[in-house]
Amino acid sequence: MTLKILSLDGDGIRGVISATILKEIEKIIKADKQQGLHEYFDLIAGTSTSSILAAGIACELSAEQMIDLYNQDGHNIFLQEARQRRQWQKLTQLLANKLLYPHEQGEQGLAKVLKKALDNSPLSENMDKSLTLADINQPQLLLLAYDILSRNTTWFATDDPQEWYYQNQIELWEICTAAASAPTFFPPYKILYNFEEKEYLPYIDGGVSANNSTLAAIAHALSMQTGDENNPMLQEIAILSIGTGMTTRPDEYEEIKKWGLINWGMKIPNIFLHPSAQNSEYISVRLLKSLESENYLRLNLELNEQCQVKSTRNGLRKRLEQPYNQYILQSIGEKREISEDIDNLDNCKDLIGAAECYLDCGKVFYQEKMLSVREAIHEFIRAH
Repeated sequence: MTLKILSLDGDGIRGVISATILKEIEKIIKADKQQGLHEYFDLIAGTSTSSILAAGIACELSAEQMIDLYNQDGHNIFLQEARQRRQWQKLTQLLANKLLYPHEQGEQGLAKVLKKALDNSPLSENMDKSLTLADINQPQLLLLAYDILSRNTTWFATDDPQEWYYQNQIELWEICTAAASAPTFFPPYKILYNFEEKEYLPYIDGGVSANNSTLAAIAHALSMQTGDENNPMLQEIAILSIGTGMTTRPDEYEEIKKWGLINWGMKIPNIFLHPSAQNSEYISVRLLKSLESENYLRLNLELNEQCQVKSTRNGLRKRLEQPYNQYILQSIGEKREISEDIDNLDNCKDLIGAAECYLDCGKVFYQEKMLSVREAIHEFIRAH
């Protein structure tokens, strides 16, 4: 029997791309399997914004409800006054604390929005309580957050009741807040580790170590407590991995050498988070190929065409004066650039539109064939 994994990438408001793709996947699963997302997948792994999506699915929220979370509550997470300060060019260290989006500010903030969303989910309302990992039976969850005190990535998982977070009954919305606290955007989030001594662990976005959680999900699945006598073999695992859009803007030497501390700090999400995501994808693909397994489907789109080939002989590329999203161009004939910011709420509509055009026009290599994105999703679900 195949163990089906859903692996979701992180990246702030761009999680709405994943949610839009999940909406199509949900529709196909309902038609082909008569199941919801939470019933079809055996394990869902995520970090950063994808921890919210993973937890939302486990709490039986629909993909449409998760899209609404970004559209309707995004302004309560990425507060406008903080974003305006962040856009101010003359940044100083004295203003640094005011440039971060708060976890709590009255009824606003990341923590407040997540608590409200998960506490009002179908699963939580059925239990009439705030959910912990112990309350999640299907699917199993793996949520990654980085503990900056001990310099470790914590794998918050539903299948190990001996872990401290399980014993302490840490609520699910708290774990998601910790996992989504991206450096330079949010302050760290503390989780109570020791009740007697009142000791807390400070957490930041798990994307600093695994923005693409596929490799972690494979490792976890191989030793996952499933109730069966034997753990799954690698060839018995099928993975559907969904990204939040690839940023492809090249940074050239003449620009980079002029960067100072602030510029490097503002580039952290693009430069330091994405390489680990690409490495996770590459290692996962190579592992599965070593077994001649084709049970891996990756869905992701380039947000913008940024370059054209300058020389075919040496592969040099020249930056385009006007970048554009290729899927929007193919679908509606319009050259439109998509903002790659992860906190730009005005971008939600464009991100959803780009994801829909990717579903309409995109192609992906799966099962040794080049298929349309929808064909590939159908093939994956039929096979598993």
